Amino acid sequence: MSTSLPPAFSLGPVSTLQEMLRTIAFVNRSLPFLRPTGRFDEETLEAVMMFQKINGFPVTGIVDRRTWDAIMNAFLQAYSHLAPPRTVTIFSQGAEPIHPGQSSPLLRPLQDMFRALAEILEGVASTPSTGVLDEDTTANLRWLQGHSGLPQTGVLDQNTWEMLVRLFETFVSQKPVQKIDNNQQTHL
Repeated sequence: MSTSLPPAFSLGPVSTLQEMLRTIAFVNRSLPFLRPTGRFDEETLEAVMMFQKINGFPVTGIVDRRTWDAIMNAFLQAYSHLAPPRTVTIFSQGAEPIHPGQSSPLLRPLQDMFRALAEILEGVASTPSTGVLDEDTTANLRWLQGHSGLPQTGVLDQNTWEMLVRLFETFVSQKPVQKIDNNQQTHL
């Protein structure tokens, strides 16, 4: 997994402990939220003792090997739930272009993306997810290529895929939240 860890992990063992307990607290609301200070202060002691109690350990406030390992495991589990999802590359560099009339499982997400864009953009046809580079999907690719300055081949290649992803992220997945002004009119 290529996610970076919080900055407190490079500051020392107490800051690391505090950051792990803080992350666990996002998932387990029984633990107090700590601000990593690098000092084993009263709040840190309270969080360690609460963690020990919740996990059935002797409540000593001492971070022995067993407590450290349990905190580390709980942190990794919490971090995996809180980390942003990894990006999936569907059409990767070096993939063979898909030509009109060909079938590919890669075309289904592309067709779904075009269907969502058809609700927002003029000139984009709503296409069913068939997995076939049919006439409507080919026309959508040519429309996209024409508006992106790419040769209008109707072939799905790396450059066309990247432009579709940008368009989809701009207009569908990153759609701005609608705001209501004082006159109760909706604006995008």
